Amino acid sequence: EADLLMSLGSLQELLDPKTGKVRAARRTCYYMRFGGALSEADAAILEGVLEVESVVILAASPDAVEMNTQLSAFRRRQPDLLVLPTLTHTDVARLIAIEVEKRGYEGVGEGDVGTPQLVTVLEHIVRQRFDEQLIREKNGHLARDVLDLAISRKNDRTWADSLDSKERFRLTPTDFGLDV
Repeated sequence: EADLLMSLGSLQELLDPKTGKVRAARRTCYYMRFGGALSEADAAILEGVLEVESVVILAASPDAVEMNTQLSAFRRRQPDLLVLPTLTHTDVARLIAIEVEKRGYEGVGEGDVGTPQLVTVLEHIVRQRFDEQLIREKNGHLARDVLDLAISRKNDRTWADSLDSKERFRLTPTDFGLDV
């Protein structure tokens, strides 16, 4: 199955390195997260993408969006803005719980996959580690980022254990950076 969104690290990826011309595929949807100011060169790339009936979904904080409203491409063609709600600590905990299960772990601390205790344990971790400002900035990406880091810490903690060790399949609050 083809990807629905082609992920971009920067709009420059849509430029041919030899010719400097936009090489966006026709009728394609691209996705890019950004946090700073876009340039007029980026505006030209956005215009080129639209010319081939493609779109770029730009995901950013409200501050980053506001910063770029004077970009020529946005003044000529008013972009559609979709403002998503900021996640709560509980929402982030639920996203982490879903991802813990998808990745085959048995649980976190005293919370087992498939039980309400898992979300309770994760919510406690999220509340202790992350303030509302960080959640607002990272939103859903925070859940994946924090889980990836916890798995790395778990791997460091269990690298010498046998392959069938129960510890390899359970994360701890310490893996999430919580001092217990």
